[in-house]
Amino acid sequence: AEIAALRASRSHDLIYSVCGPLALAEIYSRKLVSWTFREPFDLSTSLKLTHRAYRPQNLSANAAFFCLTAKSESSYAKVAPSRFIPWSVDMDFFNGLPPQEMANNPFFLATGKTGRDYETLVKGSALVKAEVRIIGPSHQKPDRIPPNVTWIDTSKDPPDQAIDYPTLREWYAQCTAICIPLSGCSEDTCGYTNMLEGMAMRKPVLMTRSGCLHINPESGRFGKLIASQDSLGWTDAMNYILKHKEDARIFGEEGRRTVEKGFTIERFNRDVLSFLKEVLKAT
Repeated sequence: AEIAALRASRSHDLIYSVCGPLALAEIYSRKLVSWTFREPFDLSTSLKLTHRAYRPQNLSANAAFFCLTAKSESSYAKVAPSRFIPWSVDMDFFNGLPPQEMANNPFFLATGKTGRDYETLVKGSALVKAEVRIIGPSHQKPDRIPPNVTWIDTSKDPPDQAIDYPTLREWYAQCTAICIPLSGCSEDTCGYTNMLEGMAMRKPVLMTRSGCLHINPESGRFGKLIASQDSLGWTDAMNYILKHKEDARIFGEEGRRTVEKGFTIERFNRDVLSFLKEVLKAT
């Protein structure tokens, strides 16, 4: 309602893009505010149509940028007003309440489609005395699946129909830890939502050392980082969690405290609203 009132008082409307800069921003008569997830592409290496959005003249047509990382903020701030706004998680749905870990049948949970390295995780899982459940795209499924690994194909179209959200939440609650195996790209934000969901559910997070997020399981003391393509690193991390129950509990509690403090939907909405109001007042 506040944004609508501000828009009504201005001569220029605003377009809010959640999928990044729009390729034809420079031809719009309205102001565009876009979410950015990484630094602009290197246009010298690609002529793909999707990269037209990152041409300097198109970027400069944007009124402002929301930035998922501090690194992207420093880059886009050279073009237009930019604001780093950390992500959020639904604390009501991922509430961290019972049912808890299945002590007699421990299992690790991995889920996600983008930027995942399930090959390395599966190799590391073979030497772990616990089930590893993976919900991933069929084309990412390794040729060899150990007996302790359960693979579930994701559906092709969102929302994912492979497993319903209540069941996914139950698996989050019952698992021993969340595994997020990534490709290791230094510019990637993949796994961010998955990480926050695990933290909200009071679960240790085991994650590939990659990306450009301002928090990670190691610095935040809510889990462990594994080197890219290090299958034995995954073995060691999972076995550590199985052996050190108190450390695993502490990781989970620290993760929950972290999201309660800085990653709520309420905080996210306040930050977005505040910046949009600044942009509208300036146009």
